[in-house]
Amino acid sequence: MKGATSIQERLWELRKDKGLNLEELSKLTGISKSALGSYEKEDYKEINHGNLITLADFYEVSVDYLLCRTENKEQINTPLAELHLNDEMVALLKSGRINNRLLCELATHKDFIKFLADIEIYVDGIATMQIQNLNALVDTVRHEIIERYRPGEDDP
Repeated sequence: MKGATSIQERLWELRKDKGLNLEELSKLTGISKSALGSYEKEDYKEINHGNLITLADFYEVSVDYLLCRTENKEQINTPLAELHLNDEMVALLKSGRINNRLLCELATHKDFIKFLADIEIYVDGIATMQIQNLNALVDTVRHEIIERYRPGEDDP
């Protein structure tokens, strides 16, 4: 359904996806067959807001999806809080500095969880290595202090 670029095309494709003709859709929605037909024509009739909501509810999509304002067909009106995105992530996604399409493809790939696990292993490995380096530095400095000052057991 990515080809739909107008409300007419979107309504026609949604109806075809359900395997309905105009008469069947009319019975299911209570919208007249002639009105439904006019909504799908190139020289379409304006859709009143009640019928727009009825069609969105019937097809289980948002009004924005019907109006081609979004490609999100299934996730209508998902509150941002449910996504657990902080302000920095939202700003990054809106900024255009990263390819959001590519990020979506990556995140929805079947092996994404394995990819995240691999990244975590890699990052944890680097963190472990850094901690080991810091411990080695502390050991070296401690050894130098002991050699230089030769503190006794009671010497703080």
